[in-house]
Amino acid sequence: MPIALRGARLLKDLSKNDIRILNMIETLLKKGEYAPVDKIVTYSGFRQKDVELILSKIHKLKLIRRWTGQFVGYTLSFAGFDALSLNVLYEKKLVYGVGRERGVGKESDIYYAVDFEDKEVMLKINRTGRASFQKIKRKRDFLKDKFQYSIFSMAEIASKREYKILSDLQNENLPIPKLIGYNRHIIVMDIIDGIELVNAQYLKKPIKTLEKIIEFNKILYQKHQIIHADLTEFNILYDEEKDKIAIIDFPQAVSTDHPNALYLLRRDLTHLLDYFGKKWYISTDEVESVIDYIIGN
Repeated sequence: MPIALRGARLLKDLSKNDIRILNMIETLLKKGEYAPVDKIVTYSGFRQKDVELILSKIHKLKLIRRWTGQFVGYTLSFAGFDALSLNVLYEKKLVYGVGRERGVGKESDIYYAVDFEDKEVMLKINRTGRASFQKIKRKRDFLKDKFQYSIFSMAEIASKREYKILSDLQNENLPIPKLIGYNRHIIVMDIIDGIELVNAQYLKKPIKTLEKIIEFNKILYQKHQIIHADLTEFNILYDEEKDKIAIIDFPQAVSTDHPNALYLLRRDLTHLLDYFGKKWYISTDEVESVIDYIIGN
């Protein structure tokens, strides 16, 4: 199985000391944009010469990036952050190896992987920091007033929040990813069959599919007080063979007491009904009627 993820490919070349220095850099990034070399030496407990050798090695591997100004400092690359997370997932015996890429989105990458029993699983790797911070901050309440956070912290916070939301829904037999574990910005889950709804050219029963999605939103709203807030044809998977759907991507989900809850629910449903109407020529109830059904009016 070819490994497309750089951090996974390089992990086998890293010693425990290399990992420790990467960890020190990550820790120091919570205090500034770059980790000063003298601080890395102090926190690691290693001799400066040894630290410089390790920094040279992991810099050549492109796991970190160097900055020179008032001081010499380093920051992680996405590959370095991936390596730290995958190292923990390996030590926890959740992920044995990483395979090919399944898909790339605006704020996450999906990869196939295998566990220690040779079972195929999926990795969702949050890439929130790929977008501009200001754009993300406008869309994410959980990042409010957190200007000091690095792109890696943002990805970790988003992933942790999504994992918590999905964990709370696991026992409901809902059409969502089945979780295995997570670390930092990587969520491990069972394989989800199907393709993005936007790429589906045929639905066996379009009306039934739409009803399933609406019913899912009703359960989410009434039983769990949650609104998906990004329910589009890109975040709904369709398995043609089993005629089943799966709802994915919950980082933007909000509670029903959110100030913009009703607006976000209406936006989701308006887009959803318009999409089904245009692509599968389904005539549906007015959006307000569907909203009343979902919220229980």
